Amino acid sequence: HLRRLNLGALLWSIALSLTTGGICYLFLSGKLALFLHPRTWVALGLATGMLLILSMVSWRQLRSPRVYSPVGWAHTLFLLPLLLALTCPPQMLSPEVIGNKGLFGVLRGQAINCSEHHGPLPVLALDQPIIMDEENFLQLLEDLWCNTDAYLGRDLEMLGFVYEDPALGPHDFVVARLVMTCCAADAEVAGLLCRYSERHALTPGQWVTVRGTLAQMPYYHMAEQAVINMPYLQVREISPSEKPAQEYIYP
Repeated sequence: HLRRLNLGALLWSIALSLTTGGICYLFLSGKLALFLHPRTWVALGLATGMLLILSMVSWRQLRSPRVYSPVGWAHTLFLLPLLLALTCPPQMLSPEVIGNKGLFGVLRGQAINCSEHHGPLPVLALDQPIIMDEENFLQLLEDLWCNTDAYLGRDLEMLGFVYEDPALGPHDFVVARLVMTCCAADAEVAGLLCRYSERHALTPGQWVTVRGTLAQMPYYHMAEQAVINMPYLQVREISPSEKPAQEYIYP
């Protein structure tokens, strides 16, 4: 009978089962990519397996007189992250949040060490435009900053969302992407400055594909108190695009 069951143990069994089921749902639906970097998925899968075992054991021990689990706030605390994950999935960072990073932080994204790239760049044919995509985004962005002269005059195509900043000129905006190093909480924004005469027709947050020619301009970096060469794209063509299925770039 239900009155013979330990209520605390019952709640704990339900919490374990719902947590296990919720994580499995995130795996199967593909929504886990909104929360965690794919390299963490193996460890999470192993942890989910352990939760499944604990859940099964917990259900089997519900009527055991040796098992006592008082009802407490821990049950709610255990379920709260799962409920938030399922009901409030992380959205793309708002322009206000991105703006708090400052213009240079958005343009350069994560700290770039020119001696330690994220990986080797693919071979870029000189007679073909450079396609900046999810596979080469970080490597190419780093190299644009570290070896700007090597890219001057090259054609480039890139998909990203529009970011505008009051510090930019009337024809300037940034085409940017979100970068996830570990989880959604540490998501960074990185992008490339673009110069386009019809910038007023663009909407902040709008996804676009830009095509143009790479150039550079002097930029005074306040933190370093020095003038540096900043790469930018002189846009020739811009077209509205669909948001990609996966918004994040994974280093």
